[in-house]
Amino acid sequence: MRIGWAWGIALWWSVPALATSHEVRVPVHDPKLNDSNVVHAVNAAFGDGCHLSAMPDAVVVRVDPAKLPKDCRSIKRSVRRFTAAVAPEAAAAQAKNWGLLLPDRIDPVRPIVVMLHGLDGDRGDCVPLGNHLAAAGYQVAYFGYPGDQPIAESGELFARHMRSLHERFPRARIEIVAHSMGGLVARQYVEGSGYAGGIDHLFLVGTPNAGSSWARFRVLLAVQEEIHEYRTNPDWHASWIITEGLGEAGDDLMPGSTFLKRLNARGRRLDVRYTIIAGNKSGVSRYEANCVQTVDGWIPRRARGWWGFRHLDACLRGKAHRLREETGDSDGPVSLRSASLQGVRDFVVVPADHAGLVFPFDGQPPAALNTILDRLRR
Repeated sequence: MRIGWAWGIALWWSVPALATSHEVRVPVHDPKLNDSNVVHAVNAAFGDGCHLSAMPDAVVVRVDPAKLPKDCRSIKRSVRRFTAAVAPEAAAAQAKNWGLLLPDRIDPVRPIVVMLHGLDGDRGDCVPLGNHLAAAGYQVAYFGYPGDQPIAESGELFARHMRSLHERFPRARIEIVAHSMGGLVARQYVEGSGYAGGIDHLFLVGTPNAGSSWARFRVLLAVQEEIHEYRTNPDWHASWIITEGLGEAGDDLMPGSTFLKRLNARGRRLDVRYTIIAGNKSGVSRYEANCVQTVDGWIPRRARGWWGFRHLDACLRGKAHRLREETGDSDGPVSLRSASLQGVRDFVVVPADHAGLVFPFDGQPPAALNTILDRLRR
C-alpha cells in the first residue's frame, strides 16, 4: 500500500514532464513496485491519457497529452479513481454504504417508497421518516450515494438501481421521497434520457432546485461525516475522504452552477406527479431558542417565584418560544424561491427548518410526513 502511494505520487508529478514524449521507459530497481496495484490504478485513473505497462525491470509509460485531464473537475475524477484502485478493499467496503437497500420481502402490488438523503448524509438519515411511512403500510427502500461526488454521477448510480428495480418489478408503483440534494439526484434520473418509467410520485423535500449559497460551507458537513464514520464504522479507511468525492457536489449546488443550468433546462416528466415540500423556519432560530432555554435553566427552581427572577424567567421563556415559532422565507439553507420549480404547482410550505422536514424534533414527527401521506393516499 505504501509502495503504491509513493509510486503513484511520483508518477503524478512526472506526467507533465512526460507529456512531450509518446513513450518513456522508467527503470525499476525494486521489483516490489511492479507487484503493487499502482500500475492498474494509474491506468484506471488516466485511461488512454497515461498508460503503464509493467516489465520485470522497468515500467513503460505511454502518454497522450490530448487525452490527459485538463480541468480541475477532470483531475479530481482521476484522483478519486486512482485512490479507489490503489486501495480496492477500502473502496469495496465504502461502496457497501451506497446503492439501493430494499426490504427483505417485496409485494409488487403495494407501493414502494424509495428515499434519498442529502449532501454528506447517508441512508440512515432517511430512517426516521421512513419508519413513519412503513408504519403507515408502505414498503420503504433507502438509496445511498457518495455525498461529495458530482451530482450527475450520483444520478447515474441512482438510474442504474432504479432501472434494475423497474425490471424486477415492472408493475410496481414506485414513489420517491428525496430530501435536499437528494431531490436533484432523483431529478437527474426522472427527467433524464435514461428514465425507465414506473415512477408515480416525486416528492422534493427541501430541495435547492435553484441552488444554495450555504453549499460553500459543505466542508463542515464533510468533516462531520468523516468523524462520524471514523468513530462508528470499523471498516473506515483514510482513502474514503477522497473516494467519497472532492467537493464537486458543493460546486454543483451553488446558484448558477453549470449542473443546475442543465438540469433546470429540462422539462418535467409529464407522467410523474411532483410535490414540493419547503420549510419556512431557520435552524439557526431553533439553536438560538435552545441556548436561551439553557440559560433559563440556570435559574434555581426555588428562585423562580422571587421578584426579578420571576420576570427574567418569563422573559427568557417568551424569547425561546418566539424564536421557535419565528418564520421567514427559507428553511435555513434553502429559500422558498430556490425550492420552487417551474411547472410544479403542488408547492406546500410547512413550519419547519431544513432538518425538521425529515427529522423529529420536540416530540413531533417529521414536518413533511403529513403532506407525504396525504398525497400518497389520494
